[in-house]
Amino acid sequence: MKVLHTSDWHIGRKFDRESLEKEQEDFLEWLADQIKEQQIDLVVIAGDIYDRSMPAEEAVAVLDKGLDSLLSAGAKVVLISGNHDSAARLGFGARRQALGGVHVFADVHSPPMPWIFEKNNEQLAVLGVPYLEPFGVAHPQPNKDGSPRPRTHQNVLVDALEQGRNELNKHKNIPSLVMAHAFVNGAKSSDSEKTLSIGGAELVDASCFTGFDYVALGHLHRPQIIGSDKNIAYSGSPLPYSFSEDHKKSVRLLDFRDNKLSEITEIEIPLGRPVMTLTDTLEALLKNRKYEEYREYWVSAHLTDEIARVQPMEQLRERFPYIVNVRYSTTHDGAIERFSGKSIPVESRKPEEVVIEFLNALRPKQEPSKEERVLVHQAVEYAMAEDD
Repeated sequence: MKVLHTSDWHIGRKFDRESLEKEQEDFLEWLADQIKEQQIDLVVIAGDIYDRSMPAEEAVAVLDKGLDSLLSAGAKVVLISGNHDSAARLGFGARRQALGGVHVFADVHSPPMPWIFEKNNEQLAVLGVPYLEPFGVAHPQPNKDGSPRPRTHQNVLVDALEQGRNELNKHKNIPSLVMAHAFVNGAKSSDSEKTLSIGGAELVDASCFTGFDYVALGHLHRPQIIGSDKNIAYSGSPLPYSFSEDHKKSVRLLDFRDNKLSEITEIEIPLGRPVMTLTDTLEALLKNRKYEEYREYWVSAHLTDEIARVQPMEQLRERFPYIVNVRYSTTHDGAIERFSGKSIPVESRKPEEVVIEFLNALRPKQEPSKEERVLVHQAVEYAMAEDD
């Protein structure tokens, strides 16, 4: 029996303001091809199916078409809701979906129940635990001494997993796979992940998952195993969603044989536009040949110029069609901060003096030229005349 672990599709997401619809469609087509080539029986998606709790119509259409492709390729699908999803919306019609081969676990108010998947004379017990918002579900069970336990993701997840284990005891000698959407302590995050909660209450210990044969995790976008246990892992997102995601993307293929997990293989995803942050002067970025290889990348440009350039985005876009932002790497005190240290209020000072100080703050290594001072004087006179 072959099972593929993926997560964090974030259907409907944009890269900055650029659409990723085509890239997400391409990934789902590639995934359907993998099902055929690898003879995959089951696809598990560990949350954040959509990027928003109320996805756009276009996002719903992409997922609908993609799931049809996976089913047509020969696999069943099981998914859980993540913190980006609306559990109620994603879980609508779950029983009817199951009849067609898509099993949705998004009921956050009921104990998780194992689903037994059978194929090729093998069985697998799948426990799908949707993301549990600590203040959106029942209060954690009290301690043995009756004292209350705080509302943390770990505590509500531990309770759900314990209920799931009790049900799994009815299915002995069957390998088990649990799906969860969580931030496991010690894992490495990326810039594009939405914080689950505040003050560390989102973190859970890997010890929560003791006793399961495989733990299919979602939420973090970097593929990684937890500690040295290759059976507790994040598959990561299929595409880069921030400039911190400059790592390879992949899915995990699990091979169950003779009622045990016998092999795990990472399959690299050969799709998705890579990301790159380029730091240099505007002229160098426009002319240096070493940057030519990044034409097809999502690019963030950090300019080291001492002075602000005219329309840098427009100039850079001619060389880097997929540039999404431009910023200056050089840091200065800033005119407002420097003004605040003056004993004389800004309003009481000469306008030309304020403007010159502002220029000095922007360009600490370059004094305003005589011509610039003349322009400042003329501009101030014009502005004051307009006010009169």
